[in-house]
Amino acid sequence: MTWVPIFEVASKDFDADLKSLKTIFSQFEKQIHHKDGYRFSSEAQFAMGWWFYTIYVKIGFVKELVQHNHRIDNKVKDERAILKIVQNYLKSQKSSAKLKFHGEKPIFARYWSWLMR
Repeated sequence: MTWVPIFEVASKDFDADLKSLKTIFSQFEKQIHHKDGYRFSSEAQFAMGWWFYTIYVKIGFVKELVQHNHRIDNKVKDERAILKIVQNYLKSQKSSAKLKFHGEKPIFARYWSWLMR
């Protein structure tokens, strides 16, 4: 199977946030009866007090997850709803981690533009 990057993570507390992300993605796997549907990048980068890493999924994993959650809640229509579920879970765990889709505008774009002036 092919791995596709889906989320980029910026975390101040690497261990706690990684544990929380593993918990929620394991729950996702149980929901759709899928095994080894996600993985984290092999190396995290540390900069400005934040850890940066990527979450990869197998092709079809997110599609099955969206379909499963759409049956439960009609408002779930695409991957953005899955991102919101993950973000809400992290907030409930009192995490300051930031998540975004891979390839979108960098999380700290405003800071970098100010810094580079």
